[in-house]
Amino acid sequence: MSLTSKIIPAIIPRSYDDLVAQIATISGLPEVHIDVVDGVFVPAISWPYREPADVTVAFGVLEKFSLEVDLMVAKPLPAALEWLKAGADLLVFHIETISVAALKDFSNSHDVTLGVAISSGTDITKLYPYLPYVDYVQVMGIAHIGSQGQPFDESVIDRIKQIAQYAPNMTISIDGSVNLQTLTRLQSLPLTRYIVGSAIMGNQNPIEAYLELTKQVMS
Repeated sequence: MSLTSKIIPAIIPRSYDDLVAQIATISGLPEVHIDVVDGVFVPAISWPYREPADVTVAFGVLEKFSLEVDLMVAKPLPAALEWLKAGADLLVFHIETISVAALKDFSNSHDVTLGVAISSGTDITKLYPYLPYVDYVQVMGIAHIGSQGQPFDESVIDRIKQIAQYAPNMTISIDGSVNLQTLTRLQSLPLTRYIVGSAIMGNQNPIEAYLELTKQVMS
């Protein structure tokens, strides 16, 4: 799957009904990013961990989107397999939860676009061994992952530059604290994709917010 979207709305579903309701507000957009948090890897907890469920029930709701799933969970491999059944087109693994060997094996075994994420507190050099086995990198624009509406983490700017210097052809996404204000600064960096949570989903008109952000990033 090609990484064509610039602005991608992000949802942390509290329940299946909440997922359905939030998806309805962005109907017609090309791509959606689902944050999956288990209450173990990060303190927050979302569906399907808040109320254990088979994620394949969401296939019909999500099939019209290019679906990116961010696996912020302590055991990402079984979760990844379940989300593939639910139609995931892109999967993001966090290096703090998976070994290089396990990611390499998953990459060789499954036809899916793979990203790898690194938290702001993790040494950037620990990311580099994963890069041969993924299609893109996701950096975190916030210090504490797993929830929306946090302040921008200034340290991510240098981390983006370091990744781009090490792997100049690597696609880089940023997730967290992306809004009209931070986007002005981020546009000067070697970023391709912008994952946007509260600046879209917290807006009274999510599609209007998406269009405004897209207009800015394309200018």
